[in-house]
Amino acid sequence: MGRILGLDYGQKRVGVAISDENGINVFSRPAIQNRSQRQLFGELAKLVRGEQVAKIVVGLPLTMRGERGQQAQHVQSIMCELEEYLNVPVDFEDERLTSAYADRFPSAPSQDSVAAAALLESYLERTRGGRQ
Repeated sequence: MGRILGLDYGQKRVGVAISDENGINVFSRPAIQNRSQRQLFGELAKLVRGEQVAKIVVGLPLTMRGERGQQAQHVQSIMCELEEYLNVPVDFEDERLTSAYADRFPSAPSQDSVAAAALLESYLERTRGGRQ
């Protein structure tokens, strides 16, 4: 299967989580400061190479009605560029409830990475057994 990197993209910080090679366990990592696209892509490239990431899953900020608004389109656009830059497939997962989940862990070092872990866990549960 390979490791899967979960990202909770934000204008200031990007939450990060990664799965084990079997896609069973998910581990939060420190969030990455989003100072510029070049800097962000460079840091993600190091992480992808170092952890031998096979796929990236990014939280898609849908509206509460499940529609793709301006923010979702922005995230998709940036992540399509990341996919080309890294040559690693990028998939998307609904992130509507991940922030509420992360709020349940106020002492966590990075709420953004807790949200990334929640969306990665959601993706892995949804896709187990070939269901996508």
